[in-house]
Parts: sequence; structure tokens; C-alpha cells
Amino acid sequence: MSTTDQELPPNYRTVLDVVEAAGPGSHLTAQEIWVRARALQPRIGFATVHRGLIRLHDLGAVMKIDVPGEASAVYEPAASPHAHFRCTVCGAIEDLDYAVPREAVDALRARHGIAIEQETVSFTGRCAACERARA
Repeated sequence: MSTTDQELPPNYRTVLDVVEAAGPGSHLTAQEIWVRARALQPRIGFATVHRGLIRLHDLGAVMKIDVPGEASAVYEPAASPHAHFRCTVCGAIEDLDYAVPREAVDALRARHGIAIEQETVSFTGRCAACERARA
């Protein structure tokens, strides 16, 4: 993250600490982050956590994943580009080692005259455990 500790309000730093402590591959809702943040700062409010997540996402420190079919987004530490998979049976969310090939992004950019700043790729289906249980 390019932001220094001095540039973040203490409450936002707490939010970032919670997300980073959860580690790569974690997918926490704002509610789950708030509960963990309260263990560190009992007076931190949910609205503060929510605003902190928005700011941290804008700064590139936290990834926000909007999950189709779910009411809440989930958050994870910033990481290299990857896709997400959501199981339609058990609801699990997994990281997938996948990024849209640079050539495809460049072709979209050129064809439509747009500036693509971020990509989000999500897949849905049955996870390995649910697929085994089905068979």
C-alpha cells in the first residue's frame, strides 16, 4: 500500500489491520470486520468501519468483491489479480489463480476507447466438495 500510517486515521488503520490479519484468501463482510475491529477498539462504530473500507478500497489497500446473489460485499487484503469462485450450493468463496490476459484487456480498451483501471472476474458453480457430494 502506498499510504503511510500517518496518512490514515487511527480507526481506518485498525480496519486495515483487521483485513490484513485475516490474510490472503479471506473474504470478510463489513459486519465481520467491524466485530474484529471492536476487539481492538471497542468504541469503533460500524459506519466508521464502512467508510474506512471505502477509503482503503479507493487507495488500493483492500479489495472489494461484490458477490452476485449476496446482500453484502466481502473484503480481502490487496493482492495480485485473481478471480473469485462462489459455490451456489454451500456459498463458499474461493480465490482462483486467474487474470484476464493483458492482450484481451488491451483489445477491449482499444475497441471501445475506454480506460480500464481494474478488473473483477467472478465464477459461480459447485465447489469441489459439493461436486463430490453430488456424484
